[in-house]
Amino acid sequence: MPIRFEAVTREASLLSPFKNFELATQTIEHRRDPLTGRSVIVLGGRMDYVKRFIESDENLIEDLASSTLSDCPFCASSLRSKAPKFVPEISTEGRIQVGEAVCFPSLFAHEDFNAIVVATKSHKLPLNEMSPTMFVDAFKACIEYFERVHTMTPAAKYDAIVMNFYPPAGSTVAHPHIQALASDLPFRAPTELLEASKSYFQRNGSSYWTELIHTEERLQDRYLAKTGKVHWLTPFAPMGLNEVDAIVSGVSSLDRLAENLLSLSEGLARVLRFYYDTGVRSFNFAINSGPFGEAHDYFDLGLRIVSRYGYKSKFVSDAWALQYLLGDQEVYEAPEETCTKLKKYFE
Repeated sequence: MPIRFEAVTREASLLSPFKNFELATQTIEHRRDPLTGRSVIVLGGRMDYVKRFIESDENLIEDLASSTLSDCPFCASSLRSKAPKFVPEISTEGRIQVGEAVCFPSLFAHEDFNAIVVATKSHKLPLNEMSPTMFVDAFKACIEYFERVHTMTPAAKYDAIVMNFYPPAGSTVAHPHIQALASDLPFRAPTELLEASKSYFQRNGSSYWTELIHTEERLQDRYLAKTGKVHWLTPFAPMGLNEVDAIVSGVSSLDRLAENLLSLSEGLARVLRFYYDTGVRSFNFAINSGPFGEAHDYFDLGLRIVSRYGYKSKFVSDAWALQYLLGDQEVYEAPEETCTKLKKYFE
């Protein structure tokens, strides 16, 4: 069964003050993700209007880097004394190091198992200088962490790798770093993809991801290139601005990704250079993986990256990759505690 790219177009009408209150129309396109049915609204021709929100104040970025340098916990001068260490069951050395990448537990965990990977010694690193080697070492450190977690707790097989860069993407530390998350409870977005992929395979007898690659290669409307076994494309129904997706053909989980790390990292570095050249300074990415240690013919591991609005003042977004890309919402106190505080307003 061929993949269907479904879209419905509507028009919004108004009497525009920019045209002396004459009739004006705007095109609204409703698209559905071919696999999950998730909907997205595409507002063509609106990018010029929002470009001002995407661009950052370069002086503020410089100030962010310089003002956080002296007390940065991720810089080499202080990491040894300020960064936490793993429990011995995960690492007798306390931390995991691969090249420049250093992996250690998050001081403020967002999951049962949550590690930080400081990807580089550079405190300030522009997007166009983030190299494939940097990402290869960081990803290797993440995977080694997952292997140790899985050995200690086999049920913690649901893993994700995410990156939040600069405050608009939800990062509270300017120094480039990646987060490795693991639990025995699955993340919503990867689970949705896995279940939908299985259903597609059962209905059609073929992998959705293989069919998608063939279709996008044939159409050439959204297909970018192939690096090794990794296919790069802009998705039909994107989840965010400037979204680019990578599909690692024939690889369903992070423990089988080793041979494709360089290909994945090379493509990622290219996307970041594009972002930089178009004025983007902040982004999120997430790797959607099947369960660690499991192989599934119907699912291919993928990376999704989106750009975020520019850094124009010192603020931190309330949405980072967990909500924005993995689909798991996060709150900062138990709802029972919130209820206790709120009851007096209903008395």
